[in-house]
Amino acid sequence: MKLRYYVVDDKGQLRKAKRSAVENLWEGACRAEDLGCSDESELRLVSVVCDNHLIPQKIFLLRVPLTQGKFTQENYLTLQIFTMPECVTPKEVAQHHGGGWPPDLLPQLAVAADVPLAKLKVPVRIGGPLLLAAALKVTPAQALRYLR
Repeated sequence: MKLRYYVVDDKGQLRKAKRSAVENLWEGACRAEDLGCSDESELRLVSVVCDNHLIPQKIFLLRVPLTQGKFTQENYLTLQIFTMPECVTPKEVAQHHGGGWPPDLLPQLAVAADVPLAKLKVPVRIGGPLLLAAALKVTPAQALRYLR
C-alpha cells in the first residue's frame, strides 16, 4: 500500500503534497505555506491509501489545526481530543472534519491523482494517518500500518 497526500490551497484547489513535507509539518519543521497553503489556522489534508498501482483504496479527510501556520504541541493535543469520545461525539468529529471542503473535491482528486473518477468510489472517512498517529501516540508512518 502507498500513501498520497493532497492539500486544499487558498483558492480551494486540491494539490499534491509531498509525504516528506506533510511529515515535516507534523514535526513542526515547516509551515503550511511550504505546502502552498497560507491559512494559518488549519490545513485541509486529504490522505489517500492506494494499492501498488496507485489506485485509491481509502480516502481520509482531516482539518489539521495550526498555530500561525505551524503544527504545534497544542495542535497535536487538539487532534488527540478529536479521538476521545468522552470529549467529542462522533457526530461533532464528522461535522468538524467533514465540513469546509470544496464541493467538487472528488473530481479534483481524480485529476490530481490521475485516475478516472469512477476509481474514487471507495470509502471516504474522517481521519487518516495523522489523526490515528495522534490517537495512538505514534508517528504517521507507524499509524499507516493500522489503515491497511
